[in-house]
Amino acid sequence: MKKKTTWCIILAICFIVSMVGANLVASSFGKVKVSTYNIPLSKLATMISENVARNGRTVDVLFDTDATSQFSFTVYVPKNATKEHPAPAVVCAHGYNNTKEMQLFNLEELSRRGFVVIAYDLAGHGRSDVSVNDHTKGTEGCLAAVEYAMSLDFVDIDRVGLTGHSAGDLNCSNTLAIVNGAESNNHVRAWFCSSGTIAALFLSPELTENFIWRVAVGKCDELDTNFFSASHFLDTPFASMLVQRMYPGFSDAVVTDGQWYGADGPIAKPSEGNALGADKAVSICNPGYTHPAAVFSLEGTRLSIEFFYAAFGTPYGAKYISPKSQIWPLATAFQLLGMLAFFASAVLLISLLLETKLFADLKRKSDDISKLPSIKDWREWVMIVVVFIPLILFPVFTYFPCYTKGSAIFDSTSYTAPVVNGIAWWTFCVGLFTTFMLLVKQLLVRILYKEEERVNVFANAAFESGKHFMKTVLFAATVVLIMYIPQMIAFYGFGVQFGIAVYVVGVPRYVWLPDILLKYLPIWIVMMVPNALLNSQTRYRDVPEWLSTTFCALANLLPIGVMTWVNYATVIKTGVLKHPDGDPSIMAFNLFAPMIFIAITGRIAYKKTKNVWAGALINAAIIGIMAVAITRHSSDFMFHF
Repeated sequence: MKKKTTWCIILAICFIVSMVGANLVASSFGKVKVSTYNIPLSKLATMISENVARNGRTVDVLFDTDATSQFSFTVYVPKNATKEHPAPAVVCAHGYNNTKEMQLFNLEELSRRGFVVIAYDLAGHGRSDVSVNDHTKGTEGCLAAVEYAMSLDFVDIDRVGLTGHSAGDLNCSNTLAIVNGAESNNHVRAWFCSSGTIAALFLSPELTENFIWRVAVGKCDELDTNFFSASHFLDTPFASMLVQRMYPGFSDAVVTDGQWYGADGPIAKPSEGNALGADKAVSICNPGYTHPAAVFSLEGTRLSIEFFYAAFGTPYGAKYISPKSQIWPLATAFQLLGMLAFFASAVLLISLLLETKLFADLKRKSDDISKLPSIKDWREWVMIVVVFIPLILFPVFTYFPCYTKGSAIFDSTSYTAPVVNGIAWWTFCVGLFTTFMLLVKQLLVRILYKEEERVNVFANAAFESGKHFMKTVLFAATVVLIMYIPQMIAFYGFGVQFGIAVYVVGVPRYVWLPDILLKYLPIWIVMMVPNALLNSQTRYRDVPEWLSTTFCALANLLPIGVMTWVNYATVIKTGVLKHPDGDPSIMAFNLFAPMIFIAITGRIAYKKTKNVWAGALINAAIIGIMAVAITRHSSDFMFHF
């Protein structure tokens, strides 16, 4: 018990350090005020009206003042932003299947440089309702965020900018079509299109008067390379087209990387921290990063910081900070620590809860190691080769076909998370194939071992009684619920999430629970039970437990790793992905951590209970909650022209 107590203390310290550390970095160590709002659009409209009544500004409220649609956004206000000296503001739009927290790099780096920053959850993402999209004229909420920014006393209404990622840049483009249009009294001054370049092409030339613009097109961007069939965007006609919108006389065959172009030609790069000094300019960059790396790399962050310095200059009262000086990786390290502690807590909770009076009867004695098979037995190697090679190859060759069919197979009115549908269908098929390979293994056991005693490969999934089953379900649910307590404290108390890049633990809204429990959880159980069964049997008397568990983790991880390596090696070499559908390519990154987690949790739970269901249910619930918590809850997309 002393050892468990020590681990409890260690994990508690990890959670506290993660929460406090990430929160401190987010607030620039107390120099930036951070406020989060989860309010109806009608309340936001009232706030705008109160602001303009106080400061005398003219700010349009072009969105519908609906009283039921919840809109979630966070405002970062540095100390230099005051009514007497209003600061430039930047509205950040995250990408598809993300949340506003995915704009971490912009939130922290721009706010500590003196910019007011607002990040919002796109409609149907995070804490924003799907209906927000229709009420904000197809901008996913961006229109409302921009108009709120313009109403704030401490924001310079003439220096409001936009930046987005992927689908977020489509939000920006759709918003500019409204705010910078002839019917609007207001005007967005700048836009950094960090990815999703197709959004930039949709922007009408007449909307770019008195406008500063930068477009970054990653050489390994999964979506852009597919759209334009080229990684070297600068020598395509599309790059010239963008420059010509600002500089009609441009006729070069290749656009110069990072060069600023004004109405009359090239413009010199401004000195550090100073604005361009031009009313109209564009810059196109061709960095070497992937689509997700646009918001999770030092290079992508540098481009964003440089752009807003060029567009607005250093805000009054703020100190110039070099774009190379970045602290957001520190916040990421704190969040990663929390995520690792979150996963590790499952192992500790399994052990602790089995010591309680309620769940003690689920605990069983550990296997007699001496009765386990030997890795030196040639028959075991036959089964490893015959069973695991197909299990590794099957996911590799079925991921993309299954993913793309997922949305067609599932009824989108019932299964409202499109990306989850794709991954769910793939994991469901993998689960069925794993069950088939277990049958193959059972056949091999009978052939190779004949009369020798070997346990049925499905025996570890048997329940002793109905009461045993119900208590196992309650046990798994209790583990999961307790695991999420630190994340809920972090989210609601400190405004941070555990995770890394676009992969976060997430806190689901209660309205999603029916979908998670009744629709997606059963699908993941189909994968997790046979996976846990195979895991429980991959143990040998002459191989350390940690080594056989590592083997199971690698077997889970290898298909995703191989598929991702081949796909991205191809885009680096040829400029186009091997599998041109960029969306499943990007989402594959989210599967790396779970594949490791389910192997470890499944093994630990089985060793303690001698039944695979406890671990399988915990794994299915965690994966289901994490998937649904960070995805888009609507089958509609954001193309509104």
